[in-house]
Amino acid sequence: MTQLTLEAAHEQLAAHNLKPENMRFVTVEAMDPELLESCTTTEDESFYNSYMNVIFGKGDRYVLGYRCEDEVIDHAIIKSGDKYYDPTLQIKGDFKPYRYAILTEFKVFDVMRHAKANKDFPPDVDYLRSKPKQYKNVIITA
Repeated sequence: MTQLTLEAAHEQLAAHNLKPENMRFVTVEAMDPELLESCTTTEDESFYNSYMNVIFGKGDRYVLGYRCEDEVIDHAIIKSGDKYYDPTLQIKGDFKPYRYAILTEFKVFDVMRHAKANKDFPPDVDYLRSKPKQYKNVIITA
């Protein structure tokens, strides 16, 4: 995978009706292998995995946003302390740190509340778009 330049990431995010100038960009790092082994890592299920990992205390926050590789793709990761991790991708092996554009972060109670409101599915980008007034800082609304 090729990491997008910051300018290319901004262009692609804007094409998705987002406000990249209001988004934080962070680097997702590799987590400790022992912690990774204890994480939920169902293949290609970043929203579910991140949700479960926050619920079970493997991370402090459920982070919703976009991976900035090749092209932007909606994806969920976790935050622990001041670091960002992606057990879903890391478990596949040959993990390399990458740029991530944050839409929002949820603490455990908030992510559970939003999941309940989302018919027991972890919040995703479509869920945020269904609440335009709450996320107007990062989503362009009509």
